[in-house]
Amino acid sequence: PPPPRMSAPREPSPWEAGRRAVADVALPASLVLLAALALVVAYYQVPSVGLALARLGALHREHGLAFAAALPSVTAGLIPWLLRMALPALRPAHPWRDLLHSLVWWALMGGVVTSFYRLLAHVFGDQPTPGVVAAKVLCDSTLFTMLVGSPGNALSHLWKDLGWDLAELRRHLRPGWYRRIVVPNLLPNWVVWIPGTAIFYSLPLDLQLPVANGIGCCWALLCVRIAAHSSFRSAMLLS
Repeated sequence: PPPPRMSAPREPSPWEAGRRAVADVALPASLVLLAALALVVAYYQVPSVGLALARLGALHREHGLAFAAALPSVTAGLIPWLLRMALPALRPAHPWRDLLHSLVWWALMGGVVTSFYRLLAHVFGDQPTPGVVAAKVLCDSTLFTMLVGSPGNALSHLWKDLGWDLAELRRHLRPGWYRRIVVPNLLPNWVVWIPGTAIFYSLPLDLQLPVANGIGCCWALLCVRIAAHSSFRSAMLLS
């Protein structure tokens, strides 16, 4: 009799891939968020911490968009790239193109994000009351993350990986592209950023971007380390 046919391994659905990624990041993400929460508590309770963070906020006020662009370029672009370069299994195929993309993309996103935070402060106010924080978290995790942040990151990295070929990018944007490309990364991002936004929206406006970038840098480094020994992939970092 003919040998039995071997069926190809089934690709996980986008939701299943997202759930697996959530399982990978849940514990380390919790540690990052606890550290960020401790920083916020220290800001309000420990004068020396409050003074140090106030100086950081003053830098943000003084330099505006330049500060907002430079900070994520380093925390979300340069530092994770350096770690990837140190891990042969995760070293980019085109390191310098990858670095240039990361620096430019995260600089642009820094300007977008700080403008979004200021818009939320204009709409809801800049006092970190529970109601104001909850409204900002809801807008951030739905309107911004679902419509701008996650799809923007995924498509930016996909276009880079396709060699900046617009025709090839359009081919990937066939019906269902959001479910295939964005959803697997949306779920683990929510695990970090829903509580993360609640933490940094509890701070004054000029400190929200720096603390968000501190969380983002730790999150990026965790993504790299987790990817080194699991099937986890983040469109923000490892596409």
